[in-house]
Amino acid sequence: VDEAHNLQSPRGGLNLELLLATINKECKDAHFLLLTPFISNAREVARWLGGQSSDDISLSLDWQPNDRAIGVVQAIKGKPLKKLSYDYSLEFETFHTTRETIALDECVTFPMSGEIAPTFSKVNSQGSIAAVVAQYLKLRGPVIVMHARPDWVWSLADRLKIAGNKRSSVHEDIELVQKFLALEMGEGFPLIELLSYGIGVHHSGLPEEARVLIEWLFEAAHLDFLVATTTIAQGINFPVSGVVMASHQYFSSDSSPEEMPPEDFWNIAGRAGRVSQGQLGIIALAANSADKASLLQTYIKRNTGDLNSALIQMAIDAASDLGDLGKIVYSKPEWSCFLQYLTHTYRQMGEPSTFLQQIEQVLRGTYGFEKLKLRNSRIARQLLLGIENYAQFLQNSKYPIKLVDSTGFSINSIITVLLNKGSIDQNSWNSETLFEDKDQTLRDMMGVLLLVPEIRDNLEAATGGAGKDGSKLADIAKDWVGGKSLPEIADTHFRQEGETSVTAITRCGQNLFGKLTQTASWGLGALLSITASGLPDDEFKRLSNLPSRVFYGVNSDEAIALRLLGVPRTAAAPLASHCDETINQPLPKLRETLVNLTEGDWETAVGQNGSIYRRVWQILEGVEDIPNSDRPDFSP
Repeated sequence: VDEAHNLQSPRGGLNLELLLATINKECKDAHFLLLTPFISNAREVARWLGGQSSDDISLSLDWQPNDRAIGVVQAIKGKPLKKLSYDYSLEFETFHTTRETIALDECVTFPMSGEIAPTFSKVNSQGSIAAVVAQYLKLRGPVIVMHARPDWVWSLADRLKIAGNKRSSVHEDIELVQKFLALEMGEGFPLIELLSYGIGVHHSGLPEEARVLIEWLFEAAHLDFLVATTTIAQGINFPVSGVVMASHQYFSSDSSPEEMPPEDFWNIAGRAGRVSQGQLGIIALAANSADKASLLQTYIKRNTGDLNSALIQMAIDAASDLGDLGKIVYSKPEWSCFLQYLTHTYRQMGEPSTFLQQIEQVLRGTYGFEKLKLRNSRIARQLLLGIENYAQFLQNSKYPIKLVDSTGFSINSIITVLLNKGSIDQNSWNSETLFEDKDQTLRDMMGVLLLVPEIRDNLEAATGGAGKDGSKLADIAKDWVGGKSLPEIADTHFRQEGETSVTAITRCGQNLFGKLTQTASWGLGALLSITASGLPDDEFKRLSNLPSRVFYGVNSDEAIALRLLGVPRTAAAPLASHCDETINQPLPKLRETLVNLTEGDWETAVGQNGSIYRRVWQILEGVEDIPNSDRPDFSP
């Protein structure tokens, strides 16, 4: 398990804990390797999975290939200029270094940038300070610059779009990405011009292919700046000379800002000073006031302590409601994974009486329960009582609890679906008509899914502010599956009066990629299991691709196969038609067929831009181009 500190994350931590507990219970010979650089109670965690008498090992290494310095940078007012303005400098004060041998007793001064911010009043904001620092650190190598929200990321990137950063010539790899973005996002999409300045943008409002291509350019050293949201903290492995943070918070439009957990911050800090960066890595946090600098100083010096279970805080927050776990999921959907764990274990044990006798033993399989008993024994007893009541509920249930494992819903949510599904049954799943404009079935399905606690919040958010609107969800999904472009979907469903197209596209991307495609495909898959489980296996298997159409944004099983192999969405449908006779083969064979298609084949299938989509696919999949002389001869 990489990033094992996510066990304590409010978003998904309990899922991970219960997954490990299930594996540990059902696979007696399993061994576990948990990787995290941030916890002080490693042996306690190891003994949770290994047992008190096991050969558990807690190994700690303090190793970093290069040195790094972490500090706060502020703008310092300088000499007066004309019209009551002042010049400035930036002071970087170090509060943490990786080695005791690095000592920076005085502040380090960074010069001003007249192109980005000509006066003190223009520079004294989080974004402007971050831009000026990034511009200076660029002299040392590639820089990651971060802000909390996609719209702030665009503004920060624009600050770096100065004459001094304009490329005299653009590398052919950048030109390829620019052409692809023009096809997918429109000629005027701002990222196209930013790339000519060595600036890449990376956030959840961009399609996955665009994000991967920006990462590819940055790793190939074709870009000087990667301007990204703070959510890039996990999952990237860019070696850079500097990281500049305009914000240390996570922010979404439907919630207040959340301070970045220390483990995520140290993960970000780890991007600087890596192998291949033979110099001191700099991590600079921007502060536009003395109070902000003091807050950031405290934040940097904070050490991550024990790793805790998300279950503990969940139980404390829900103390008065623990007696009725079936009801709790409607007000606190995060409890669903725990109820699924109980239901799965109940089914595995076979006998209800056995489950009731061993409830506490089952709970000891989790990491959090024993700690909860020590911290608050009263709440631990309430949780035990609630589980006993839930076991009785499962024993008396007339509903098929086996659906819990196949849907990812609690049995309570499954009951909600069954009571509200109306006329939706196995005959509703028509692959020819489900995503047609005139068919209202998808609207009815979305209306039912909006009642399901596990997915309702994401689906409501995916409407872009319309709330519980099954019709709008269905319309967005139909346009997406039907092949409409992101700008078209943004303009139709997300654009608000007076706002720019890039704002609408960003919001559309956040809701489409971050919420609708994943959540709706999950929900539709679960709904299929609940309403069509009586179908013959081969028919059910054929229909099970319908939810995947929403995930991949295509309207045929053949196009889904190509999307699974990394073919961009726009090219998948026409390329599937072109490969009609060879499309229905195992994926490895199909991939081999794609590898052997020539540039001419792609242009015949996709049109004059086929060569662009072919090269993008090769990059996304890591495929080397094959010279024509080495290609197999497929002629009759």
